[in-house]
Amino acid sequence: MRYPNLFLILFIFIFSIYVSGCSSQEPSDAVNTTIIEFLEAVNADDCDLAFSMYEGKDFLVPASIEMTFKNKKFSPGGLKEVVITSQEHTDNVAVATAECTVAKLDGDGKEIERSLLPVYFKLQYTELGWIIIRVAFSGPLELSEDDLVTIEVPETPIDPITENAVPISIFSVMLFGSGIYLNQKEKQKHKNSSRTVDTSNATPMPKESLVQFIRIVPSQQVVAGGKTTIDVWVKNFSQQPYEKFAVKARFPNTVDIKETSLFFGSIPAGQAVKQSWTFVPKMQGWLGVEEPTIVFEYLGTKYAGTMDTVWVPVQ
Repeated sequence: MRYPNLFLILFIFIFSIYVSGCSSQEPSDAVNTTIIEFLEAVNADDCDLAFSMYEGKDFLVPASIEMTFKNKKFSPGGLKEVVITSQEHTDNVAVATAECTVAKLDGDGKEIERSLLPVYFKLQYTELGWIIIRVAFSGPLELSEDDLVTIEVPETPIDPITENAVPISIFSVMLFGSGIYLNQKEKQKHKNSSRTVDTSNATPMPKESLVQFIRIVPSQQVVAGGKTTIDVWVKNFSQQPYEKFAVKARFPNTVDIKETSLFFGSIPAGQAVKQSWTFVPKMQGWLGVEEPTIVFEYLGTKYAGTMDTVWVPVQ
């Protein structure tokens, strides 16, 4: 029965390309995600993270982001809602308007009043994805290529891992869409308690490379006292397997969690894999999953790297 399954996968693959007419994520979705993640970083008072998504002349240092937004009555913890009300894009440039509902807070963090703050963005597509190059508050920005920036992407020892991302991502998207993915959580559930994630003697991997094939996705509507999950998706874009793939993170003492390490084992070439942290938050507010650390072996070499803190709003 293996060959009929193979033919079915090939049929879905060809049909998905024929119907969609494209093989990549919609630019509008990627643009919206970048803008929302930037605003959420500002709201979480993580201006270093926000600054890492930006290249331009509006903000010269992370502190200038904090100062600019505070001058516009946008203080950490005050963001209540973001709505992308307009967007235009070409292959290289995008402009968008984000309507932010912002609350004014007193000294105790209690909400006094709400206001609507429009923020105007201009983004540029690079090898690292969409990067914000302009942020304005006075009015919409023009969809032009007059003020594009030059972004140098340094080569790293793990470039072979991502150089085949475009052709293989077609297959990964098909796996997501059709629900065909490899989930090894149940197979290794009973082994995790005696295993550790060892980063010793590993070649460092920058977070800019990790985010190209790893996504950490919290659940929506996380409620204090209720069980929730944070999904960790890994896409192997290379032509060789990842071996001994594992992820660990530091959770605060305000959550009940049994396992803070996830063990994926071997991830075959072209596969999309998901495992999840399951936990119960004890209190409302922002929950930070700190130092998500990834360790794996590729072609006999051990790699390790740490991603940015994942912030989860708990209601």
